[in-house]
Amino acid sequence: MIGKQQQKSISALSHNSVFVNIAEYAVLFGIGILAILLHARLRTPLNIPGHHGLEFMAILMAGRVVSKIKWASSISSLGIGFILLFPVFGFKDPFMGFNYMLPGLLIDIFYNLTRQLKGQMLILSLIAGFAYFTIPLSRLFIHALTGYPYSSFLKFGYFIPVVNYFFFGLAGGIFGAGISLAIKNKIRKIK
Repeated sequence: MIGKQQQKSISALSHNSVFVNIAEYAVLFGIGILAILLHARLRTPLNIPGHHGLEFMAILMAGRVVSKIKWASSISSLGIGFILLFPVFGFKDPFMGFNYMLPGLLIDIFYNLTRQLKGQMLILSLIAGFAYFTIPLSRLFIHALTGYPYSSFLKFGYFIPVVNYFFFGLAGGIFGAGISLAIKNKIRKIK
């Protein structure tokens, strides 16, 4: 009798953990969708390259900090790529999926390399800044390879977009990591 009850409770726990894992993957995928949809909907004519890094990197970094999954931001990048398969959001850049999936992958690579420092705001912010600044770098590469014209390079040259993307990504990383770390510390204190 006792053995059967113990087996049932272990089985129930494993079913619960599978459900929790599936839910976490779905939330991370949804975070990527949210990040790119906000980018599509918040089209403000500020004429400042990279200003969407504030919300974009805040969302991706928050998901990365909260999740225990090793490749959390890459899963969010899959959500970004999925949404960009549909041409209804007004993006005209045929390489946008590639450009905007790169930061999630790089967040995970840098985050996993600096795992022992993962609770430090400066490290997390720098990771976000460097990850977001790969967007103009990949655009420069695409522009050199294909000649595809990017308006930010035509208006501002090459230096200003790269620097702006870094600093807006850094600011978004500070915001996303800061809120996530504060919430995690509050939860730890409650337990």
